[in-house]
Amino acid sequence: MTIVPLYTTLKEQGVEKELAFPAEEYRRRIATTQRAMADEGLDALVLVHNANQCYLTGYDSHMPPSYAVTVVPTSGDPLMHCAELESPVALLHSVVEDVRIFDWTNASSTAADLARVLGDLGVARGRIGIELRNDENFTSSAYDAFSYLTLREALPDAELVDATHIVLAQRLIKSEDELAYMRRAGELTWAGIHAAIEATHEGVNENVIAAASYAGAVGAGSELMTIDPMLMTGAQTGLIPHIPYRRHVVERGDVVYLEMSGTYWRYNAPMMRSWTIGEPSDRQRRLADASIAVLETLVAEARPGRTGHDVATIAERQWDAVPGVHFHGGYGYAIGMGVQPSWCEQAVYIAIGAERELRPGMTFHLPIISCYPGDFGVGFSESIVITETGAELLTPGTDRFLVAR
Repeated sequence: MTIVPLYTTLKEQGVEKELAFPAEEYRRRIATTQRAMADEGLDALVLVHNANQCYLTGYDSHMPPSYAVTVVPTSGDPLMHCAELESPVALLHSVVEDVRIFDWTNASSTAADLARVLGDLGVARGRIGIELRNDENFTSSAYDAFSYLTLREALPDAELVDATHIVLAQRLIKSEDELAYMRRAGELTWAGIHAAIEATHEGVNENVIAAASYAGAVGAGSELMTIDPMLMTGAQTGLIPHIPYRRHVVERGDVVYLEMSGTYWRYNAPMMRSWTIGEPSDRQRRLADASIAVLETLVAEARPGRTGHDVATIAERQWDAVPGVHFHGGYGYAIGMGVQPSWCEQAVYIAIGAERELRPGMTFHLPIISCYPGDFGVGFSESIVITETGAELLTPGTDRFLVAR
């Protein structure tokens, strides 16, 4: 049997690129990254975070946990080091032309093979930046400890330093084109939530509601979701927010909570809504009203020059209306481009103690989810962008009230 090599065959045939932005935009981002590298005296940068690779080169895989790293030299074009199975993705969905292949059935050799690639680039004695950590609590893809130790042993004369922040700093301020993608993602989010609300009635189970949310968003144009819809009903809404849906039947008096985001070229704009089976109780309505008041205060008060702490302090006063309620304390977190398992972008927050100043172009999800523990909870949220004068919604802002079904 003759086995045709995949990468070299496709490379010779040529693959027409499919990119979220023009190739010139990726070249601009690469040049910006190389200037930041020069400022920190780096001879090469090893990108491990999938979203950072997507941002910088367009690389977009259905399997983000699979090993793939992008190596950015101080000048010239980046290269990718990945399994041959991932090479078609790189050829289709990235501006990278130089793909270095390893045997995916011998994945334990990736670090040693990467050391060889770095040696070929002439940086075996240089200062190499690597994304060594997860900047945000819910993200992943930091370089694993075993590979780091292998690389350090294979390149004893190199200086390996943490460079997790370099591309993230560039991603923090969104361009108008990125914001357009996020607004489109917000429309897809609402399509999913609206479909879920319409599918809800007494006696239906959670899977039917979840299926409607997928169908609504994907049918409207959403791509592969960064996080599956987070749906809870009844008493489990008192355990929010990360309980998986699992065939529970909704009954009269139950609260239904849904958090989700449609995606457009990997950009997200999450949104939460809550609704009840039948007319809500006074207690349910009061909690919903307070949560919505917190959310609307955040949108009204977020603006350039204020810190996350400033805005959170103003919004926090709204909880006085519902004593005894639990709120997780995170009034906002940075979002934008994301790949599985999280749409969280980086550790930039609207929260008590968050002293980073808000700047135009920063984008946040405002996750106002609260509960009486073990009893019930509600969630309402929007995604926003900080503008020159305040904050603007990236989600449609539709039906911001406790819907009765």
